[in-house]
Amino acid sequence: MQKTKPHPNLLQQLPGPTPWPGANARLLGHGMGLPVKPLDRLAQFSPLDFERFTLEWASDYLAKTQGVYEVQQRGGSGDKGRDVVVWFDPPSSKPRRWSLYQCKHYDSRLGAGTAAAEIGKVLHYTQIGDYAAPREYWFITHLGVTSDFQDMVDDPEKLRTYILANWDDRCATKIVRNTISLTPALKTHIANFDFSIFRVKQPLELIAEHAKTKYHLTVFGAPLVDRPPPPKPPSTVAAGETEYVNQLFDIISEALGATVSKVADFAHHQNYTRLFDRSRLTFYCAEGLKELARDQMADSSYFDTLLDEFSNGLFHDYTAPTLTGLQRLIETVKAAQTLQLGGHVLAPHVLANDREGMCHQMANEKLVSWCKP
Repeated sequence: MQKTKPHPNLLQQLPGPTPWPGANARLLGHGMGLPVKPLDRLAQFSPLDFERFTLEWASDYLAKTQGVYEVQQRGGSGDKGRDVVVWFDPPSSKPRRWSLYQCKHYDSRLGAGTAAAEIGKVLHYTQIGDYAAPREYWFITHLGVTSDFQDMVDDPEKLRTYILANWDDRCATKIVRNTISLTPALKTHIANFDFSIFRVKQPLELIAEHAKTKYHLTVFGAPLVDRPPPPKPPSTVAAGETEYVNQLFDIISEALGATVSKVADFAHHQNYTRLFDRSRLTFYCAEGLKELARDQMADSSYFDTLLDEFSNGLFHDYTAPTLTGLQRLIETVKAAQTLQLGGHVLAPHVLANDREGMCHQMANEKLVSWCKP
């Protein structure tokens, strides 16, 4: 059968493809492809990846939480249903307040049937007196929980009823090698137990808390941050500028052949006034990098390692002999403008003024002495 060709006037040109949602020019420019959303990355973790992730979260985020005395990773044989333990009091305290975090990696969302076995462990061990009931019990998973289990967590009496009704099937043989029967004593313990302690840590909340740790950048990549304008130098020298400012005074003293201890001492020399003002300007530009690392990347150590890059890369410039202090500063600043920073996380944010400012940051940290190499 011969096919009928469409009339030429009915042919329409297909529209061009729309841009990929979430595409970012900076990432694509580095050949990194489309960004992976943190929630999607978390869902793809292997059991070992998730174990590492939760250890990072527990050891850094929980340890820094106000009021926490100690964080312990307990998961393994004989943990009695305790993966991560957070103590709020020293061992000498009686009673000693604590919270429990149960971290599980499953192929699907955590449901009530699987969670019941973990809840049963806490009920059993608190009933026989191995440990006191925690203030809170959190389920930590990489995929979240099912709707029916979340409903039970939101209504503690429903969760209690479910545990009692399903003890034989879901708990009795899942706690120890022997069967833990629902004895009258255990049933009474469950009836009086505070089921409101059972909570669910939502994956998005877990990611947000992990973002406050020093490990987050390694796992999820560099955040797409827009650097705010650098702070302006205050009208008077701040306490945190003392060291590099004194070194500037030394440079100018050497150049003038006269002692300089304040700005007024060289106010009539325009070149040195401009040098001093520019040095403070660039110092504060570099301070902006420090704030970027601290506030938007949640790890001020990124700035510290960047300072190390400059200190190591410029060593032969700021230790060159036979130069005056001013010459040594100028040569170091020139070299800083072409210093290769490799794959340092802050490298994409470093501007020309930052490079000059890092030289003054080095002086401020006493890594450099312009007049006494």
